[in-house]
Amino acid sequence: MILLLNGSLRKSKSNSNHFLNLLKTQLKDSYESVQLHQLKDLNVMKDLLQKADACVIGIPVYVDGVPAQVMEFMEQMYLQYQGQFAQLPVYVITNLGFYESEQGNVLLEIVKNWCSKMGFFYGGGLAIGAGEMLGTLKKVPLNQGPNQQLGKGIQQFAEAISDKRCIEDIYVEQSYFPRRLYILAAHRNWYKMSKQNGLQRKALYQRPAVK
Repeated sequence: MILLLNGSLRKSKSNSNHFLNLLKTQLKDSYESVQLHQLKDLNVMKDLLQKADACVIGIPVYVDGVPAQVMEFMEQMYLQYQGQFAQLPVYVITNLGFYESEQGNVLLEIVKNWCSKMGFFYGGGLAIGAGEMLGTLKKVPLNQGPNQQLGKGIQQFAEAISDKRCIEDIYVEQSYFPRRLYILAAHRNWYKMSKQNGLQRKALYQRPAVK
């Protein structure tokens, strides 16, 4: 059984959950999906990990690192259960708002270090750039259009997980969509949200007063 753990506070509506769902379509093994925010008892997580053949954690990038909730989970697991999982393979999918997927490398290193401390086997990571865009393309088939790189990355990643083998970290972005257009679309979205919240566009560029 592959344990799929969603570490996003946006729950089932999150991009992290969407990319985990895409992974499910490519896995050869049975799987169990868990929302991290719903787990109140770490003993339940311990039991799930001990039954699992591998674990995949979906984590969004927050300020180049992991969200506070996920960090707390990692710290508590280390304090209570370090060394109790006999080299369980752990993989991570991360997505980020940055266009460049390489911006996810710090988060992957954090998870890699945690795995080393826990006694897990770090199997590899999949970093997805422009996650806010790719997460909205649910009707676009994998390996087609903007999802072309994503589809190849998901397939490679799923094969490694199913085989329980290590894979080099994979970095993917959207296909056929220039960086400048992505930034333009992001700016337009910010302008739209500012208007919905009663703010003028110039308010987005205000800076704290410095004495």
